[in-house]
Amino acid sequence: MAEKPQASKEFGYPFSIAEYKARLKRVRDGMKAKTLDLLLVTGPENIYYLTGYRTTGYYVYQALVVPLTGEPQFVVRRLEFTNVMSLSWLKGGYAVGDTESYFEATARCVEKLGGARSRIGFDDQGFFLPAAILDGLRNRLKSATFVPASAVVETCRMIKSPKEIEYIRKAAGTAVKGLDAGLKAVKPGRTENEVAGAVYDAMVSAGSEYVSSQPYVVAGPRSALGHATFERGKIRKGHLVFFEIGGCWFRYGGAIMRTASVGKPSTEVKRAADAVLGALDAILNAIRPGVTSGQVDRAGRSVVERAGLGKHWLHRTGYSIGCGFPPGWGEGHIMDLKPNDPRKLQAGMTFHIVPMVNLPGIGAVGFSETFAVGKTGVQVLTKAARRMPVL
Repeated sequence: MAEKPQASKEFGYPFSIAEYKARLKRVRDGMKAKTLDLLLVTGPENIYYLTGYRTTGYYVYQALVVPLTGEPQFVVRRLEFTNVMSLSWLKGGYAVGDTESYFEATARCVEKLGGARSRIGFDDQGFFLPAAILDGLRNRLKSATFVPASAVVETCRMIKSPKEIEYIRKAAGTAVKGLDAGLKAVKPGRTENEVAGAVYDAMVSAGSEYVSSQPYVVAGPRSALGHATFERGKIRKGHLVFFEIGGCWFRYGGAIMRTASVGKPSTEVKRAADAVLGALDAILNAIRPGVTSGQVDRAGRSVVERAGLGKHWLHRTGYSIGCGFPPGWGEGHIMDLKPNDPRKLQAGMTFHIVPMVNLPGIGAVGFSETFAVGKTGVQVLTKAARRMPVL
């Protein structure tokens, strides 16, 4: 019988202690494969994945130092140590006061764990390890060897557990609620902000936590700009209104993209919508364990190319989605779907697939789904009509 998430003293854990221990074991197995003695984990998603600790305060340096044996140790701001004690199944570490040195606390932690002459893995791909910390450790621990090791935790995050998929499904459900409310709010004369407000209200009311990336709600030609979002633009008849919305459940994301037409779409827009929707269906039909990332990309991209719109598809086909903190809900650095990529899909992977064409002077035409790779095919986690709404 599966173990239920165990309660902490105050607020409970998103996952069972057994699941956290299994994650830590897999990470340590990855450390052994790289002959690492310590791992300096600094990304908020990776720290959360291993411990349950979460805060919006990751704009201040924080770390989890993982030894091969013994309890991992936090190095976090004293204010945030309340979250260690109340939200994490691991409790040990260093609480750093606002007048104290994060470098000194990290160095003392590493030294106490025997790191002065060890091989220390560090996150070389993320945003959250300041150069001053890494350079300082190298200068102080001259007998230690520092090894780029970004993939150690991320590889473990690639395959989701049933509970993780459940949370992604719930997050996707809140995103669909936000999309439905946004579509109902679209009317000529309203602003993008009014529509975005309806999205937020419905999504949060449906249970979403603070989201990992803000909703994209853009009307008209400006929607063809990469990652444009609401800026008080007025919606007019003939506009396209582009939506990309991601909900959040225990920091796990589920996202959906749709494009609506205010009034009857033009022949060019209709052709683009048919091509992108066809690509979305082709991608989903190609999903199964063992198929390569590049094959999935080709299945969808070829549909858009046959429609003569290939030059307007400017990005990869999709990316892993799972636990996330702002500024993004995606895990594209862990696994993505892109041309000529030989990596194979495995059961338990989860993706957001985003076929879209950007038509200059007109807008973005995009349709997406969040899905899990099942043992034999695909499990779509976003439940919404797959069509271009005409409003």
